[in-house]
Amino acid sequence: MNIKNIFNFCLAELLVWSLISLSYFFVSGFYPSWTGGIFTALFIVGNSFMFAAALFAVLALVRLIGPKTAFWTAVVSGGFFSLILGIDFIVYSQYRFHISVAMLQLFFGPAGREIFVFTAGTYLVLAGAVGAVFALTWGLAKISCRFTFSAKKIGAVCAVLLLIFTGYNGLYAWGKFMLVPAVLTQVPYLPWAQPLSLNRRLRKMGFTPKTQPYETPRKGTIQYPLQPLSCQTEQTPNILVILIDSWRSDAFTEQVMPKLYRQYQKAKNVFYFTDHFSGGNATEAGVFSFFYSMPSSYVASISASETRPVLMQEMDRLGYRFGIYASSRLDSPPFSRNVFAKIDNLRISSKADTKWQRDREAQDEFLAFLDKQDKDKPFFGFLFYDATHGSEFDPQGPAPFQPSADGINYLTLTKNTDPAPYLNRYKNSAYYIDGLLDQVFSELQKRGLMENTLIVLTGDHGQEINDTRQNFWGHNSNFAKYQTRVPLLIWWPGKEGAEMAYRTSHFDLVPTLMKHIFHCSNPPRDYSLGTDLLDNTPRPYSLITSYTNKAILQGDTISVLNNYGSMTSYNENLQPVENPVSPQVMAEALKDFSHFYK
Repeated sequence: MNIKNIFNFCLAELLVWSLISLSYFFVSGFYPSWTGGIFTALFIVGNSFMFAAALFAVLALVRLIGPKTAFWTAVVSGGFFSLILGIDFIVYSQYRFHISVAMLQLFFGPAGREIFVFTAGTYLVLAGAVGAVFALTWGLAKISCRFTFSAKKIGAVCAVLLLIFTGYNGLYAWGKFMLVPAVLTQVPYLPWAQPLSLNRRLRKMGFTPKTQPYETPRKGTIQYPLQPLSCQTEQTPNILVILIDSWRSDAFTEQVMPKLYRQYQKAKNVFYFTDHFSGGNATEAGVFSFFYSMPSSYVASISASETRPVLMQEMDRLGYRFGIYASSRLDSPPFSRNVFAKIDNLRISSKADTKWQRDREAQDEFLAFLDKQDKDKPFFGFLFYDATHGSEFDPQGPAPFQPSADGINYLTLTKNTDPAPYLNRYKNSAYYIDGLLDQVFSELQKRGLMENTLIVLTGDHGQEINDTRQNFWGHNSNFAKYQTRVPLLIWWPGKEGAEMAYRTSHFDLVPTLMKHIFHCSNPPRDYSLGTDLLDNTPRPYSLITSYTNKAILQGDTISVLNNYGSMTSYNENLQPVENPVSPQVMAEALKDFSHFYK
């Protein structure tokens, strides 16, 4: 094999890998738009070109040893990558995520046969496929040695491929900056795709991103709900959802939030779920799991089609008035394109400068919304406080927890940093929100709304303040209880409340409301991955996701599948454990990530 033969072989492999890559789109669906179609074509070839170029570089170096060594290295390396790509396609078609070291560890580990169940026939087909792949690769290598392109033709082919690669990266950079769903949501289809992002550079150059979502055709792969809902609502109570960003489970105490605690104690209709977990350790995953009852791995598909949660669809059908008031922006993460899509005149952001001021602004506007309501029509209210996210509070107001840090400089924090002053600052921010909540409850009572308003109060995720003494501050860094466990309280008119000590999660909220409020006869699995909150049957596991990782919680054991290729297991205090979650749980949990795909 000479250099030109190597070029021929890599070009042939590029074509093979492009054909395999095309198969992913038959699983995930094609976008019936010019933008989506052009990006698909560039993406398939451009991503394959990256691997073909790497193979060429390796074989060119091996050629220095000798032509035969280069030939057999080409057969082995090209065949091996084709085989890995084919296996990844099988994994993706089943679970909608790509093969990684973690998946290989599961497959070849002692529990692999329990998690991945294959028949003897499957293994025979796989063996035949392996032989066919390497035979095909050998054939391509032999053919590549018999043809020689001129330097001019090789240069022309390289120029075209570089143009495609540049176009693929350029179109993605533009699509990401301008929030083009037909571009953004295709990237997870292909394995190991890392296109270029230029958001920061484009902003510095003075470009302004698009603020409103593009209208794109609905994708054909997501099926949510699995069956049309059959609901027979007899009464339509008001529903108010209140989220507190980064609300730690231990922040709901008589000392930290005394006014809210008194509201809980004096009311007879409050359900307090004491062992409740969010569906994520970050805002997007937490809020998405709360409203959709599915992990945030579905965000891209849901957002591309702007499919609203069944909860919002049902309330819209029943004529609910929507009052959405968040302290932070609703377009980053893009809740305006999923949870709150298609709401007229949606309030995207607050105007104040600080989090604590924006909290007050959002609340004032919500209370003004209540003043405009027709008592004969129900409303859905949404309040999202943000002060605890940044440990902010009114500097002129009370700060009972001392000593309190003046601010948080993450660059100076270490695992040996005393967390007490920072925890006190966080408590002061929770104390501030406690005062705001007291005003909300007072206004609801003054307007006579407490008797017919179901109130759900929880957090989007937790907040770690060096609790494990491993230098973790904030959230989205691990799945230990400090970042994932949150309070959940529900004021439910007409019911006798109670303290619920069994484990629940954000996935359980939607099936609870669809069953008890809207009287839907569908099984919950038609539209959710959760269980009725009032059902104390033990949950076999809970799913928790971040922007990059997927975690499975069973008891106190957390197994994390990292998108970058590893699997780790630890307990709720972030201490490593030897055994991951059980193989049976792992097998069922993996299926959940593809439950709503056709």
